[in-house]
Amino acid sequence: MYNKLGEVVLKTEERMEVGVITVPDELHAEEVKQFLGHKGGNWEWHIERCVTEVLDALETRFYVGKLDGRVITNIMTVEHEGVGILGHVFTLPQQRRKGACKGVMAYQMEDFRQRSGSALYLGTGYNSHPYYIYHSFGFESVFPESGFMKYYVNGDFEKDYFAPTPAEPKSVEWHDWPKITALSGIVGWDTLRSLKWGVYGPTNLEGPFLGFKHALETEDVYDNAKLLISSGGAIVGWATVSRDTRWQPATGVLDLFFHPNFADAAPTLLSAVTFPDVKVQCYVDSSAEKKAAVLETAGFTCEGQLKNQFTYSEQHYDVLVFARG
Repeated sequence: MYNKLGEVVLKTEERMEVGVITVPDELHAEEVKQFLGHKGGNWEWHIERCVTEVLDALETRFYVGKLDGRVITNIMTVEHEGVGILGHVFTLPQQRRKGACKGVMAYQMEDFRQRSGSALYLGTGYNSHPYYIYHSFGFESVFPESGFMKYYVNGDFEKDYFAPTPAEPKSVEWHDWPKITALSGIVGWDTLRSLKWGVYGPTNLEGPFLGFKHALETEDVYDNAKLLISSGGAIVGWATVSRDTRWQPATGVLDLFFHPNFADAAPTLLSAVTFPDVKVQCYVDSSAEKKAAVLETAGFTCEGQLKNQFTYSEQHYDVLVFARG
């Protein structure tokens, strides 16, 4: 469905129509796919699917600017229950420097607020020209000097969203995409968050989750994956088991991460995971005491320590290796 939101007068005095395409929408499917066809890989996989089919409860919108009926700029959001990721910001090369993208974004941000949106995340280059465009709309770095950015309608979003409540395990669904990014963006907790996804510290999971979802649906890569969801609807933990093919026979790698307010529910998350009948290892940075305790309760034992295994934010970390089986 296409809804016109308004018009913008560009720097060239051209009048650009601004609207939003809410997918799935067969009528605009080819137009969207052609305009963003350069994305490739898993991005193309998501676009190809979302324009023609419902992906669980994930809401995907393409905010577009049109000149003479032709799309010249786009901003995509993927959302669920007020939490979203902003991406696929693209303007045709010959239409740049006219203010087209900023014009569309003004409408997109207002539409997000009008729909009672709470939080948006995006990734860009720190200190770049786009960074300052996003900053002008209220986005700020998740942590200092980072291009991983957040926008909260309410400044107390994290405190309220991750407030302690009962939580339970669930399977992975498309609409977890933006919510798991909110979890991965928390600051001041475990550093080594996912070895398989390469997540060290607060990280934008826009790309890694999409690759993870693609692997879940198309490859025999993940033996098991569960998320922890609070009664308020927030994703507050993940546990994934994948094959570590560096060894013969292959071992399993458990990646476990949870919000500190939900440490008491982490054992329930682990109990929902079906472990393969092979040795499973979990790598834990030495400062992650809560995670180590959860693993020990679940029957894992520490079988070694890797000294100065990685560096993050100029700090050296040891890694403890826990194993079962």
